[in-house]
Amino acid sequence: MIRHPLNTLKDYVTKFCGEAPVGFQQIDIKSNPNFVFKNDPTFNSVQLFDVEGNSVFVNSYLECQHYVAGGWNYIPFQRHESDYHMFLIYISLSILIATYVISKNSMKNIFK
Repeated sequence: MIRHPLNTLKDYVTKFCGEAPVGFQQIDIKSNPNFVFKNDPTFNSVQLFDVEGNSVFVNSYLECQHYVAGGWNYIPFQRHESDYHMFLIYISLSILIATYVISKNSMKNIFK
């Protein structure tokens, strides 16, 4: 079995948000529905995407970590590449089936 190189949430957070800043304190955001993220001037803004192609800019490591854990860890190019692969598979199968049907009909006409 081939394992995906990113197999833990920490791997995804590191990939999209970078390493945790020195002295980073994890905060439980779920327990506070009115939590407001504060901009961190030392954090470079990151644009994240969800599976539907929506995007969001995050301005702190905590906010980035929160969004990545919530499923905003998608790279749009990967989706398009997989769409092209599926398109190629469907076209190939269609050509194979059409070739089979045409050759079968041709053989019937030859042996009549």
